[in-house]
Amino acid sequence: MSLVPAWRSRQVSSSRRLPFALVLAYLAGIVCVDLMTPSNLRLDVFAALAPMTAAALCTYRQTVFVGVVDFCLMVAHHGVADNEVAVNRVGSFVGNALMVGASIAVARLRRDGDALLERVRATGEAAQRALLRPLPLRTRSVVVDGFYVSSQREALVGGDLYEVVDTPYGTRVLIGDVRGKGLGTLGAGAAVLTAFREAAYHRRDLESSVRAMEQGLYRYHRSAEYQARLQPGRHGGRPEDARMRAAEEFVTALVFGTEEGSERPGASGPVPVTFVDCGHVTPFLIDARGGARELEPADAGLPLGLGDLAASPRTVHRVALPPGCRVLTCTDGVTEARSPDGGFYPLAERLDAWAALPTPELLGRLRADLDAHTGGRLQDDVAVLVLERASEYHGTHEAARPEGAAEGAPVA
Repeated sequence: MSLVPAWRSRQVSSSRRLPFALVLAYLAGIVCVDLMTPSNLRLDVFAALAPMTAAALCTYRQTVFVGVVDFCLMVAHHGVADNEVAVNRVGSFVGNALMVGASIAVARLRRDGDALLERVRATGEAAQRALLRPLPLRTRSVVVDGFYVSSQREALVGGDLYEVVDTPYGTRVLIGDVRGKGLGTLGAGAAVLTAFREAAYHRRDLESSVRAMEQGLYRYHRSAEYQARLQPGRHGGRPEDARMRAAEEFVTALVFGTEEGSERPGASGPVPVTFVDCGHVTPFLIDARGGARELEPADAGLPLGLGDLAASPRTVHRVALPPGCRVLTCTDGVTEARSPDGGFYPLAERLDAWAALPTPELLGRLRADLDAHTGGRLQDDVAVLVLERASEYHGTHEAARPEGAAEGAPVA
C-alpha cells in the first residue's frame, strides 16, 4: 500500500499543468519560426530546451510526451529532408535523441526522488502523530481542543508537547515546553510524554505523576545516547560544560486533573479541577458570561529537570470550573510572539474580547491573529489547549486552522 496520499499526488499533477502547457506552446513557437526561416538557420537546438525544461517543471509522463513530440518534429524537419547534407541529418537525429533521452532520465530521477520524499514525509508524519495525537481529544465528558504549530518547516512537532489521558481516576491533561525549539528537543519531550502516559494510569495524585515525569527526564539525560551527544570532543569545551548543557535542558509544564466523580455526563455543578504548575505560562479561565482572567498560582513550581533545587515539592492548586467556563493554556510561543516592531502578543486582551466565542471559532481567531501579529514568522513552537465539558463543546477542529493551511503545518 502506497504511503503517498492520493490527494497530494493529484495536487502535484494539477500544479504542473500550466508549465506543461507553456512548454508545449514554446515548442510550437519554435517549430513555426523554424518553418518560416531559411533552412540554413537551424533552431533545433532551441527546441531541445523544451524537454529539458519539462524535465525540471513537469511530471514524468508530460516530459516523455514533450520529448517524443520534440524528437519527431525536429527529425522530420531536419533529419530526413532531401536538401540536407547527410552529416547534418545524422547529427540532428543523434543530437535530438541524446537530449530527449537525457531529459527523460532526469524526469525519472525527479519522479523517483519525489516518491521517496513523499514516503519519508508520510512515515515521519505517522511517527510524529504517534507522539502528539491530532486535536480535539475527548475523554468520557471532557473535550480538549487546540492547535499546534512547529517553528521548523516541514515538521509537525517540535519542542512543545501535550497529551490528554482518560484514567480510572479522571481526566489528566498535560501541556509542556522543552527548552529550545524544533526537532532537536524531541528526545526530552518524548521522555516526559512517555512518563506522563504511564503515570496517569497508575498514580492517582498529580504530585506523584509530576515526579514520575521528572524522573523520566532524568533517565533520558543519563541515557547513553544523550551522553554521547554531549561529549566534549564533539561540542568543544570541558566536561563540566557538557554537564551544564544537560542541566540546562528543562521542561516547563502544566498538569491538570479532574476527579472521576466530578465529570459525570450531564452534571450541572462546578467541576473541581486541580493543576500543578512546573514553571509554565499561566493558564486562563474564560468565563461563560464573557471575559478572561489568569489562574495565577500563589506558588509556581520549578520546571521539570530542576525540581532537585527546591526544598519542598510542587504545590497542587485547585479551581472550580463553573458551567460554561473553559480553561485555556498555551506555551510561551504565544505569549512571547513578537510583531515586526518588537511588541509581544496581547493574549489576555484578545481572550477577553473573544470569550463569548465557541471554542473552534476562538481557536481559529487566535491562530489567524497570531499569524497576523508576527507577520507569518513565528520564532518558537506554539501549542494552545482549551479544556471544557464535552456537553458544551460545539463544532469541529477544522475551524481552528486558517484558510489554506494544512493541519500542523508551520507558519512561515
